[in-house]
Amino acid sequence: MRQSFDFPADTSVLAKIGELATETGRAAGFNDNEINDINLAVSEVCTNTITHGLKNDPTRTFQLVIQWNTGEIEIFIHEAGEPFDPPDLKDPDLEASLEDRPVRGLGLYLLRNLMDEADYRVGRDGVKTWRMLKRKAEA
Repeated sequence: MRQSFDFPADTSVLAKIGELATETGRAAGFNDNEINDINLAVSEVCTNTITHGLKNDPTRTFQLVIQWNTGEIEIFIHEAGEPFDPPDLKDPDLEASLEDRPVRGLGLYLLRNLMDEADYRVGRDGVKTWRMLKRKAEA
């Protein structure tokens, strides 16, 4: 199955995106903990897309595509906002004191640890795409 949605760059859409991720996660057979992981990852990417990429401008939009089969969900977020180079952000030092930790980078760390695959690319047309994949854990 596959669904596609266009959303304005407004954080008020995050609740609806969470509902879609939850419904899709259930349809794909994920348990509550796995659905929570999916929701957190999608929320992090969408929040960054809205606030950093599209500068909270509700006249700009991004596309959310969710496709799934039993035991697997794949999510794409497409947007034409500000450039971003995630490989430049290293994993945070979780052992450092709060005062010594950088302000940025924890979201990407979470994304990489919550999902089985997470990658980012920029197309020739300048559209940036986040792709996230989660597979159901074997029992």
